[in-house]
Order: sequence, then C-alpha cells, then structure tokens
Amino acid sequence: MGANLTAFLKAEKTPFKFVEKSSTHHASDAARATGIPLALIAKSIVFTGSNNSLLIAVVRADHMVSRHKLATCAGLRQIEVAPDTVAEKATGFPTGGIPPVGHHRKLPVFVDTMVAHMESVWCGGGTRNRLVQLSTADIIRLTDAFVCDIAVTDSRIPERS
Repeated sequence: MGANLTAFLKAEKTPFKFVEKSSTHHASDAARATGIPLALIAKSIVFTGSNNSLLIAVVRADHMVSRHKLATCAGLRQIEVAPDTVAEKATGFPTGGIPPVGHHRKLPVFVDTMVAHMESVWCGGGTRNRLVQLSTADIIRLTDAFVCDIAVTDSRIPERS
C-alpha cells in the first residue's frame, strides 16, 4: 500500500518526506514513537454520512472531529465514524496509516481550518509503520478539499501552553 502512496506523490510532483516508526494505530502512539509533537500530526478519519456516503475529515491529532460541525459542513443530517473495513476498502490504506491524499476512491475531504493554516503536517504514511510530511497546500490541492471548522479540543489530551 505504501508504495502506491509514494507513486501517487511522485506522479503529482508533490514534495514529501517519510519517517519510519514502530507499528501504531493511534496518533498519540505515533507521536511517542517518532518524537514528533502531536500538534504537528494530522489524522485522517473516514466517516459515513446519513445517505451512506463516505467522507474524510483531517484534523490536528491533538483535537477531535466534531461530528456535528462536520455534518453541517458536509450538508448531512448525521455522520458516524466508518468501520475499519469500510475505511480501508474505500481508501486503500489501513486505519492508523490513512493519508489525507492518494485514496483508492475519490472521496470528499474536509480539512479543519487549524490544519489549513499550518505550513505542513505529518500524517498517515500509507502503512501503520510510517508517517509522511506534506504541505497543507498540497493536501488541499490534491483532494479539492473543503476547508471548514470541524475540530473540537480533545479533553483526553492535556493542553500545553
């Protein structure tokens, strides 16, 4: 799977950098494994909409997706996190390694405004064993992303000033 991401990024002439790590499923574990601050990692989460549509939300890893905000932005009544098998089939990547770009199927991508204002982010690198650094401008360009306020603070993560 990871080779497909590399080929996609090269074909799109998109600068990228990979970092290898131990296999992780959650961004907080990836941050610990790599030493990259959680606030510099973006997570890509697949959701199912009330009309059985699929969409991807990209938020900073130190935040959570507000399902209400995302549904409103997407014009849907209700959304739920997609089961791992559905997410993997639609994107071509395992959960815990889903990048925001290069998916098997073209899905609508919603990038949180905080992510959009960052120069670059680390994200799922196509496998659970690596992260990829991409510019947020490239993420938005490659996915025709919608940029909206879809994040809420993750109360399980201590705030750092």
